[in-house]
Amino acid sequence: MITSTVRRTVRERGLVSRGDHVLVACSGGPDSTALVHVLHRLRTELGITLCVASVDHGLRPESAAEVEQVSALASDLGLPFYGARVEVTRRGPSIQGRARELRYRALHEIARTHGATCIAVGHSQDDQAETVLARILRGTGIRGLGAIEPRRADGVIRPLLDCRRSELRAYVLERGLPFIDDPSNHQRDFERVRIRHEVLPVLLAEDFSLVEHLSAIGEEAAELNAYLDAQLPELPPLGERTVPVDALTELAAPIRIRWLRRWIAQETGLTPNRSHLVEIGRLLTGRGEVLLGSDWSVRRQSGGLSLEYREHRRTRSNRS
Repeated sequence: MITSTVRRTVRERGLVSRGDHVLVACSGGPDSTALVHVLHRLRTELGITLCVASVDHGLRPESAAEVEQVSALASDLGLPFYGARVEVTRRGPSIQGRARELRYRALHEIARTHGATCIAVGHSQDDQAETVLARILRGTGIRGLGAIEPRRADGVIRPLLDCRRSELRAYVLERGLPFIDDPSNHQRDFERVRIRHEVLPVLLAEDFSLVEHLSAIGEEAAELNAYLDAQLPELPPLGERTVPVDALTELAAPIRIRWLRRWIAQETGLTPNRSHLVEIGRLLTGRGEVLLGSDWSVRRQSGGLSLEYREHRRTRSNRS
């Protein structure tokens, strides 16, 4: 079942091409262990070659031994293995976010060094559903609902995105494959863990197909995002920090919001949230200023909207 699902996912989503050398990222957990094993079974059929990598974040005493366990799995399958260690500081918020950033950086470096054309990671349909739900709870718009991409622009692919987590666990248990249960998956101070163990079970009691439904929302949002992005007018040259109001008012609201987001990101490096963009839209028929943070703002001036940078500006937007 898992093998046929992954085969269909890889083919229908165009995740690999014949001749690709795929780096499979494996933490040693049941999902990524299943990923290594299934891709090994499909490698000849798909016309790909594989290597395996595992990253030690140094956050738990047993993490080095877990990397060695992944190395042993790769050896049993006759696959090249590459280990890496990163240093994750424990200061500040979002230790998981910092670990993720360093992990992907290490994986991309391994891929470049060893000629891998893409990096396969073990996100499942449950991960997709949890991501969509987390973003809904934070107040996301359509763009955020797109959630986990099957294939990213940087070559990261998700062959397990149509597989349920319970099915992947059953797969490794049935085959006696060794795997690791990461204790951080049960630490309730992490948002994703709370959603997984506290929020989703309540919702699943109302609708046992909720994971599939949330995943479908993510798929539809991703398709809509791609369509809307294809409709965007060309951005002005880099350094053009004033745009005419007339040109913006002619755009449909969803297109205008996306265009403004891209323009602001191009000129400032900031990613404005939806409330910023709604306030900026109101400047088209009024006056005032919308603060974006980091001393940047958007101001209505005569017939245009202007991006301005001033140090130590006040902390409240104003419109009239």
